[in-house]
Amino acid sequence: MEALPLSIIATIAILTLFLCLLLVLKYAITSNFIRARLIMTAFFWFIVATLTLSFGQYFFATLPYAVPAGFLGMIVGYFIGVREAEQRLMMEGLEHYMEHFAHIHSEDLKHLTWWSVVNFYSVAGALVLINFVGFTNVIMGGSERGAIITSAVGAFLLGTIFPYLAHLWSINTRHHPKSTTNEPKNI
Repeated sequence: MEALPLSIIATIAILTLFLCLLLVLKYAITSNFIRARLIMTAFFWFIVATLTLSFGQYFFATLPYAVPAGFLGMIVGYFIGVREAEQRLMMEGLEHYMEHFAHIHSEDLKHLTWWSVVNFYSVAGALVLINFVGFTNVIMGGSERGAIITSAVGAFLLGTIFPYLAHLWSINTRHHPKSTTNEPKNI
């Protein structure tokens, strides 16, 4: 029996840390919005770490394919994801948006609104990518061609997620306490 490549072992270790982080965030952060934003950001960095560990030796070979794929992903992510998220934010208001941005309602699925699939897309896409990395490294023996294809797919995925994360991080989550007295405020 042949040993797994070191990159696969390191990726599994990072996945274990990522899953532990998810568990900690679940119980440590009470705000659904802040928790989901942190989880999506951690998932983004998990994908970056996985691709870097798995295909770091092919860095220069993948650049001509990964960079355009990443930029194309950013364009798609902005024009589909961010614009729809901003529209939803304007329609629902900040408080409702922050409480329900990750919820999928049957009405949203019926109308195929972007926000009904963006969270599932990023998670499902990352899981497909992780399996693709494993396929490239284990089944294909870590071939350069497989690394280039997988890196381009990963760069596109990261590109589509990045503008949405930037949008989520641009939302001010500081909670301003309301006054409990009926005293007039000085203006």
